[in-house]
Order: sequence, then structure tokens, then C-alpha cells
Amino acid sequence: MDRQFLMEIMEINEKLAEAQSEAAVKEIESVVRAKQNELTDNVSRAFEQDDMEKAKEMLTKMRYFSNVEENIKLKKIPLQ
Repeated sequence: MDRQFLMEIMEINEKLAEAQSEAAVKEIESVVRAKQNELTDNVSRAFEQDDMEKAKEMLTKMRYFSNVEENIKLKKIPLQ
């Protein structure tokens, strides 16, 4: 996994940990959803082009964002 991507995930997780309002959490959630949509498109293109290495890389990144989505769900529970 490339360093820049891992730094991005760390920054998102830090922002989520520091989020004190529902609006802040929703903003992070919006960013993560956009990233997931982008990765989904990239995976589809990789499969269409028979680029299994690229598809594998995108799916791995999606798994990281999926973990962030789970953390968002957990963060939202006490805010409700």
C-alpha cells in the first residue's frame, strides 16, 4: 500500500476521532462515500481491462475505507 494512501486514511481516522458534532461526522462520511464511489469505478475499469493487479489494489483500498465506514457508524451511535 502506498504511503500517501495510508497517510490519507490516518488523517481521516484522526478527524473522525476528533469529531465532536454530528455535522463533522457527516462531512467525513460524505468524503468517505465519495472515495468509495471513485474506487468502485476504478475497480470496474480495472476488471474491464483485465488488470487484476489494479483491481486487487483498488479492492484493498476499499477495504480500508470500509473499516473507516464502520468507525463512522460507531461514532454516530453516541451522537444520536
